[in-house]
Amino acid sequence: MKGLQIPERFTGTVYISAYSDPTSYMYGKLCFLDFESGADDRILVGKIEIDVPLDHARTLDKQVEQLRTAKKKILSEASDKACQLDEAIESLLAIEYKGEAA
Repeated sequence: MKGLQIPERFTGTVYISAYSDPTSYMYGKLCFLDFESGADDRILVGKIEIDVPLDHARTLDKQVEQLRTAKKKILSEASDKACQLDEAIESLLAIEYKGEAA
């Protein structure tokens, strides 16, 4: 797995859209994209040229922590499922065969 590469700067156009579908929970919220969206549920309300320095320092530490957290969650879920399987196995092994009634 390759690490996330954060550039030192972002230079470009940011497009600002408003969600225009009144049935959506996002209605009226603003959306900021680095491309002009052709989505039917958005209205372009503006755009701006920007040059922003990005905080790419310490991103490796943040990525490592996110991966460790994901690993713990996966191991916990796997352990829970393994315990459920053990219980099912023990339950099946506990069934006694009584044989035919004479």
